[in-house]
Amino acid sequence: MNLELDPEEKIMCPYNPAHYILRKRMNTHLVKCKKNYPESKLVECDFNILHKVPEPELRYHHDNCPDRKKIEVTVYQEEGVDINKYPIKSEAVPTEESWDDLNVPTYDPKKHCETKNVIRHLDVASAAKRREFRMQERKRIGLLNANAESKSNGETSKENIPNTSTQKPNFVLPARQQNRIDEEVPQSVADLVQRLAIDAKKAVIPKRKAAN
Repeated sequence: MNLELDPEEKIMCPYNPAHYILRKRMNTHLVKCKKNYPESKLVECDFNILHKVPEPELRYHHDNCPDRKKIEVTVYQEEGVDINKYPIKSEAVPTEESWDDLNVPTYDPKKHCETKNVIRHLDVASAAKRREFRMQERKRIGLLNANAESKSNGETSKENIPNTSTQKPNFVLPARQQNRIDEEVPQSVADLVQRLAIDAKKAVIPKRKAAN
């Protein structure tokens, strides 16, 4: 079908001229309508399945079919003409890795499940063997759960230990030294001026000795 044609356009059915069907639904209609006209001698075109023509006219239709060009363009191409507008260059990537040379043992699901908390069951066995298998499975899962709990408890205990290397020591001064510091630090500018005046009165100026 030509992509330029309108899919909503109604076209005539080749089996019954009274049937006008949408172009996009014609393919489904032809399958159903062909069953209603088994005596019809229409044949299908090689270039478009919607084209139904009488068998004597098939060769003429092939020579003049509008969809023939689309098929022949892909079959017959001129030498040196590249249809691809954006070619992708294929480059060989050198690699030394080969998965065929890996010496890896095959995967064994039974051994894998033995170390995992997976519930297994035994189908083809006697009742006594199945009972024994269930008892062993209970012991195995119990041991796995106990090991998991012990590991989790060990990790939580490590997390609860305080890190003393990053903590800074808190030094608390005695009450006497703290009071002395509070007394020495002035609370305001007026207090500072008053202290300077008192200290100036208490200051003793040494007398100069008379020169001999």
